[in-house]
Amino acid sequence: MSRMGPREPVELRVTGSLSVNDLMWVANTIHGPAAHWHARPRGDASDHDHLADAADARRYLADHGVPVPPGAAPPDAVAGLRAVRDTVHRLIDARGDAWTRETDAILERADYGIDASGRMVARGEGWAAFVADLVPALLVVTDRRERLGKCGNPACRLAFLDDTRNGARRWCDPGGCGNRIRVRRARSDPGRRGSTAALRPTPQPPR
Repeated sequence: MSRMGPREPVELRVTGSLSVNDLMWVANTIHGPAAHWHARPRGDASDHDHLADAADARRYLADHGVPVPPGAAPPDAVAGLRAVRDTVHRLIDARGDAWTRETDAILERADYGIDASGRMVARGEGWAAFVADLVPALLVVTDRRERLGKCGNPACRLAFLDDTRNGARRWCDPGGCGNRIRVRRARSDPGRRGSTAALRPTPQPPR
């Protein structure tokens, strides 16, 4: 029989409704005490876990531009957010198979359709659909796990996907933590103290 076209299975490019940036801010609902702009934590300050309180979780995500549903997340959605968050951090920490029964369960429960603009969206509404819509972005970062990293400021540790050309990103923000660490190093080096004025952090928006 004549071949009328390629015999390989077709590949479809599907666009999700949430971005990798949205996913990374979910991952960053836990972070070090210095991960907020202008934070000057004490040495014994604990990490911040914004999923410990559902209202705080919504506020934190909304403040970072994530299109969260109205109202606080119910307990099952908080559990889903925690599972997604933990999967991203296991990918970063290279702890074997990052996907767990909890993240597999999110995918198994999810039901997706195509909206009027051609995006793949979870059927349903509210927080359950929001958690399911994180899965496509989670699949993307799983495939690019070698580009996942955490801020080089040990008191910050915000997670990011490094999309720079050379893959050398070290900081959540070069003008925030990057500048802060450079100033700290300069001040600790007597031979460089005269040059610290140029390294002082510039005012940044709230984070």
